[in-house]
Amino acid sequence: MNRIPMLDNILAQPASHRALLALQHGERHAMLSACAERIRKAPGRVIFSGMGGSLFAAMPAVSRLWQEGYAVQAIESAELLHYGSAALRGGEVGVVISRSGGSIEPVLVAEKMRQAGMTVIGVTNVPDSSLEQLADLTLPIGSQADKLIAVQTYTGTVLTLLLLAEEVLAGGSGKLSDACGAALPALSAHIDECLRESDSWQDLLMGGPLYLLGRGPALASVYEGALLLHETAKTAAVGMSSGQFRHGPAEVISGDFRAVVFGTPPTTRALDRTLADDLFRLGAKVGWIGPSVEKVDSHDHAPSLVPWPELAPVLAPLFEIVPLQVAAYRLALWRGITPGDFRFVTEVTSSESGFASSSASSRAHDA
Repeated sequence: MNRIPMLDNILAQPASHRALLALQHGERHAMLSACAERIRKAPGRVIFSGMGGSLFAAMPAVSRLWQEGYAVQAIESAELLHYGSAALRGGEVGVVISRSGGSIEPVLVAEKMRQAGMTVIGVTNVPDSSLEQLADLTLPIGSQADKLIAVQTYTGTVLTLLLLAEEVLAGGSGKLSDACGAALPALSAHIDECLRESDSWQDLLMGGPLYLLGRGPALASVYEGALLLHETAKTAAVGMSSGQFRHGPAEVISGDFRAVVFGTPPTTRALDRTLADDLFRLGAKVGWIGPSVEKVDSHDHAPSLVPWPELAPVLAPLFEIVPLQVAAYRLALWRGITPGDFRFVTEVTSSESGFASSSASSRAHDA
C-alpha cells in the first residue's frame, strides 16, 4: 500500500533543502547576490508580498531585516492590490512570492509595481511562470515539488528568503548555508521524533479550535500552522500574535481551551514561556514548541510538544513548523480525511472570485 504523499513530503524536507542549498550556492548564487544588492541599495521601502504560505514564508526574513533597521514590510497581495497600490513608489523594491508563479493576486501586484516604477524581484519555484515574465529579477526557490499539500516548498521558500536576507546583511550567505547543511541530520531526527510523539497529541488536537500563538519570526509558523490545519484536517484554527492574545482574546480561556505556543525566538522567549505556563496553570491544554525549561515535569510548566534540538535560532522556522505539519496530517487521519483531498480550492488560485466544485479535489493548492 502506497503512503499518503503528504507524509513523503514531510520526510523529504532535508533532502529537498540539501538540493536547494546546492542550487543557491552553485549555479544560481549570482542571482541571489544580485537580488540582495537591489534590496541593500533600495532608496525606499522593500515590500515582500504574497498569498497564503508564500506570504507566511517571508516573515522570518522580513523579521530579520526589520530588526537590523531595514524598511521592510510583509503585505498580503490581495490587500496591497486593492487598497495599497496607490502608495507604491518608484525606487521601492517589491519581492513578490508565488511558489507556482501563477497565483492571481501576486501576478497583478507585480504588474502594479512595474507600473509604479518599482524594481520587482520574483520568487518562484516554477520556471517561465507569469511572475517570472513580469519580474526584473527572478530568484528560483529550487525546492522539490510537493504532491497535494505544500510542505517542502513552504520550508524551501523560508530557507531561500533567509539566505537572501543573509546576503543583504552580511554580503554573503555561505555561513548560514553551511549551518543549515550541518543541521539537516538534526532535521531528519526531528521529523522522526515528531512522528513518534504525535501519538500522544490526540487530546490536544481533537475537540475544538486550536490557537497557535507566537511572535517575531515564529509568526510564520503560527499562520502557516493554522493554514495547514484548515486545508489538511478541515478544522478551525486561530493564528495570533501572543502579545495580541493578552489584549482581550484571553477571555476565551477555559478547561476546553487548546493552544500551541511557539517560543523559539530568543528576544521574546521569556514572555512566551510565561504565557504558555499561565495558560497551563489556568487548566488549558497547551503544547510548547521551543527550548525546554528546567524541571520540565513540574506542574507549573506547560509540557513540550516535542523535544527541541540545539540549533541556531535563525534556523528555527525550518524546524518549528514540522510539529504542525505532522499534527495536521495526523488530525486529518483521526477525522477520517485523506490529507490532500481538496473540496473547494484548485492547484493554482487563478481567479479572485468563485470556488471550484468538489470534483477539483485531490489537487495541490500552491500559492
